[in-house]
Amino acid sequence: MTCWRTINLSKDYGFDRIVLMSLLTMFFAFVLFYLPLNLFNSTTNLNEDGVLLFTLGLLFIFPIHKFLHALPLIILRKKVKIHLTQFFLIIPVFSIRPKQTLSKSVTITAITTPFFLITFLMLLASLIFPGYIHYFSILAAINIGLCVSDFICLTQFIHAPKTCLIEEIEDGYTILVEN
Repeated sequence: MTCWRTINLSKDYGFDRIVLMSLLTMFFAFVLFYLPLNLFNSTTNLNEDGVLLFTLGLLFIFPIHKFLHALPLIILRKKVKIHLTQFFLIIPVFSIRPKQTLSKSVTITAITTPFFLITFLMLLASLIFPGYIHYFSILAAINIGLCVSDFICLTQFIHAPKTCLIEEIEDGYTILVEN
């Protein structure tokens, strides 16, 4: 196997640039998510009584996002190393790493699962509970902002050769091709 490309986001883009792109994406995602839903339900009054659940959603959106990256791998019975630590003694923080190289399709599925699943659930919840559109819009926008680094890697994976294997390394990913 030969290394076709190594992806190291902090080296290629820089931490500050990724954070800025993520924050801008969160803002635009909120606007694009909230405005159409609010116009669709313009007669509905927004409720403010879900602040506690919203706060819990804010605290757990990142761990859920990280766990959803591993869910397709667990379903496909791939070996995954999950390291669990706690942040502020309450919030679980997952470090997830596959123990083997993965095919291009499996990697793309694993990297896009949090985006599609959480965004779909927030959209569905907004339609079922229109009084809480603002909360669901914020949670969806935060998730989309967390997906920025995933989308950057996804563009590299899509342009990779069809039969490549992708290995997660300490600082990013390595795309491997047959000699």
